[in-house]
Amino acid sequence: MPSLQVRLDEKEKQETFSILHQLGVTPAQAVRMFFAEVRATHSLPFAIDCLPNAKTKTVLSDTTNYSQHFDSVDDLFADLEK
Repeated sequence: MPSLQVRLDEKEKQETFSILHQLGVTPAQAVRMFFAEVRATHSLPFAIDCLPNAKTKTVLSDTTNYSQHFDSVDDLFADLEK
């Protein structure tokens, strides 16, 4: 099974892992639950508009080295065939 790496600062990691522990869920289970919900609903399991802080806006707008945009499906497939 492929692995997934997530970068969090130490404080974020400790706080999140503590909450997950209290909920009786491992970090890996929480990520799998998140992904399952995304697949089931074809959306994020929370409203983005409820998170309008500066940090969220920066993360959502920073596509550098994370994604590539295409004008059409044909352009996407052409790039995949390279």
